[in-house]
Amino acid sequence: MSATELSPERARALQYLTVRAEGMSPREIRARVRAAVADFDAALEGVDERAARAPAPAGEWNIAQVVDHVAQTTIRVAEELRHLLEGRRPPGPPVYDALTSGAAHWAPWPELQEGLRSANAELDVLLGRAVEREPSTTTTARTILVFNRARPDGAV
Repeated sequence: MSATELSPERARALQYLTVRAEGMSPREIRARVRAAVADFDAALEGVDERAARAPAPAGEWNIAQVVDHVAQTTIRVAEELRHLLEGRRPPGPPVYDALTSGAAHWAPWPELQEGLRSANAELDVLLGRAVEREPSTTTTARTILVFNRARPDGAV
């Protein structure tokens, strides 16, 4: 498949962004992010150190690695949003799909959870700033979407 052809997964993602996300206000976006954070927190409730570090199937991440990834990605997204809200282009490279700090291999589980909470709180503060902006003020940025798709052989 060439880069210009649309897989069903890519078509769905683009439709979502153009139909649903463009129609959301900053307040609605903040509410959706808060709901997703609450859902993820609920999924992690009761996970202990042993379960967080349990080996994952080959090629997959364990819970600690997922939490590290989400925390690292979220804090980078917050940094990008901070620059955009201040009218600047973010200086770093885009947030990429495999971003981790490596802390999942050495940091205590409570520390990984605190890093996630801290990153989510920082993003929420910045989304709050976006909500408070003048309604006519818009900020746009080029975005790189990464998503999984099924190959003809059934592999993802």
